[in-house]
Amino acid sequence: MSIKKIAVLGGGIGSLTSIYQLTSDPDWKSKYEITLYHMGWRLGGKGVSGRNQQEADRIEEHGLHLWFGFYDNAFNMIQQCYKDNNRPAGAPLATWEEAFTGYNMICLEEKIKGKWLHWPFKIPTNKATPGIGDAHPKPTEYVYKLLEWLKTIHKDYHDEKSEKVKSKIDEHKNSEHHSLIKDILDDVVKRGEHMFHDVGAYMIHGALKLASKNNHGLLNNILVKFKHWLEFIAKGLVDSDNKLRRYFIIADLVVIHIIGMIKDKVITEGFDIINDIDYREWLIKHNAAEISYNSALVQGVYGLVFGGDKQYTFEAGVALRGLLRMGLTYKGHVYYRMMAGMGDVITAPMYEVLIKRGVKIEYFNRITDIALDSTKQNISTITIDVQASLKPEYDIYNPLINVKGLPSWPSEPLYEQLVQGDELQSKNINLESYYQEWDSGIPNNVLKVGIDFDEVILGISIGGLWTVAKELIDNSTAWQNMMANVIPISTIAYQMWLKPDATDLGWPYVKDGLGLLGSYQEPYDTYCDMTDLIERESWPEDHKPKSIAYFCGPAPEPNAEEIWQNVKDSNFINSNFPQEQSEMAKQHAQNYIQKLTPHIWPKIWEGQESFDYNQLVDLKDEAGEQRFDSQFFRANIDPTELYVMSFVNSSKYRIKTDETGYDNLYITGDWIDNGFNAGCIEATVMSGLQTARAVSGEDFKIPGENDF
Repeated sequence: MSIKKIAVLGGGIGSLTSIYQLTSDPDWKSKYEITLYHMGWRLGGKGVSGRNQQEADRIEEHGLHLWFGFYDNAFNMIQQCYKDNNRPAGAPLATWEEAFTGYNMICLEEKIKGKWLHWPFKIPTNKATPGIGDAHPKPTEYVYKLLEWLKTIHKDYHDEKSEKVKSKIDEHKNSEHHSLIKDILDDVVKRGEHMFHDVGAYMIHGALKLASKNNHGLLNNILVKFKHWLEFIAKGLVDSDNKLRRYFIIADLVVIHIIGMIKDKVITEGFDIINDIDYREWLIKHNAAEISYNSALVQGVYGLVFGGDKQYTFEAGVALRGLLRMGLTYKGHVYYRMMAGMGDVITAPMYEVLIKRGVKIEYFNRITDIALDSTKQNISTITIDVQASLKPEYDIYNPLINVKGLPSWPSEPLYEQLVQGDELQSKNINLESYYQEWDSGIPNNVLKVGIDFDEVILGISIGGLWTVAKELIDNSTAWQNMMANVIPISTIAYQMWLKPDATDLGWPYVKDGLGLLGSYQEPYDTYCDMTDLIERESWPEDHKPKSIAYFCGPAPEPNAEEIWQNVKDSNFINSNFPQEQSEMAKQHAQNYIQKLTPHIWPKIWEGQESFDYNQLVDLKDEAGEQRFDSQFFRANIDPTELYVMSFVNSSKYRIKTDETGYDNLYITGDWIDNGFNAGCIEATVMSGLQTARAVSGEDFKIPGENDF
């Protein structure tokens, strides 16, 4: 058997997972010769991070990266990677357990009568370990799990009922609805309602019995009655009773999700059957209350995918699948944080393993064109703009730096290894940006099929395809449909290093661990306290921060529209555009700290009419507002760093890894049809595994790629 040459284009997590899986075969070198071609100096795609060596080796991210406890494939992959990398005991983050810490507290923000209110959720832990384990539940199994959760929520609320609510419950006992409930449920439950603390508990118990027997018709009827009961006891009280309102929202949403899954046949056909409607519109379709579908809980679902406040649609099936897995199937903790940057914890160990295995990685290789042969069935050539060349004393580019013992990616290239290093540094050239004008003077490298490659794995994110794969798009209706419907958007982020700790800032839930806040004011709707990263950075003692704050969200319009139009038109002639967008992100950040931090950090505002910039850490010790300039701001505007959305009716246009229409081409990334189809590390890893499976011909199952 001849060795198959594989050219992998783009060094994102999808590509890296594909290579990692293929090379996990001990005999892989007798089957493949794998070369990765990547633009710029660091791997990771939308998950790259860098260490700013001029600013205390601080971690600078594209945004906020968290791993949810249901990420079975991602956790399994990284666990195996850490085992293969085998860092010595005592080295920083030597094991995956050291690299991740689980968290249970999430705080959402409600805006009630024009005032923001904290809505904290403390999610219980379990004894499971994240990674491959039990199969994901089938849609019908989620019905029972939802009812179990409702039972717990209802029980917890029992002791918090106000006297007015109790009076309403008593009033309901004399109503016609009450008699109808007894008639339906007495035979199901086999005991009278007097055995339960209220008729709501009685109905939930009956609903669980019906769900266990898959009696969905009668279950639907009793849930409708339960919703009537909810509305009866809540009428006139939800605006003034926070505990009732929050119980009502949760209970109403549970009921609506189950009713909708039954009526729309999700339980038999799978989640994708409702991808023709927006998630919030789907809730409205099944009669969710207005306070429920406009709640912080629902807004939080959109926030997970940068959906904005009714700015973008979200396929109901993809949204529901992700929400149920996140809330009902997590292992250990509901979410996990990385104990350094995404690049330090994920892509650096992956890189180290791949190099040890003998994978070739060509940095500073920007793909500019992928061309077809005369049959229009195969990739024939790949044109590469070589951005830089190595000095003679270097055999390969060594991309990592050591930060307090931890291999890390720098935020800039290691110029001393490059022939063009001095010029790149003096001109401040960003080799990761499509908007950057740069000519290395090196002739293009043209890879040819049968000589340099036999097969291609295309892992460049979908935004970049308008530039590098125009012939593939023009030649295929399926590709044209995908490009017209699977659309990525721009996001913005900023990070601040502060002198006060969480207690001195006034964050109200210090006892529950580092804060994570969502559903807040756009465009920075998400805030996360990342103080646990301070020890991974190299701050001098007299400038050492006591807290770190990350913020992120979708880029505001019309900026987002302009960015997408630039990408579609491959219009990158305005070299000032990145700086303009960074200034935009900075201005929104400044607006946030002046207008929105009093709610989340009330203590530092005591006696202050405006934000005190002296609370910020600045190595240059600038005065006042100038200290803000030393913080980190980012607008993700380049094609390959845009966040891939799941707009209504878009999943059906995604293409599977081995159904590209081109015989020697596979695609990978969170933008392909991977069965999960939402922008996250789990979907990306799933796609990489699917690609490796297709290339190798091996038959292995990937948890979560199917609903049944």
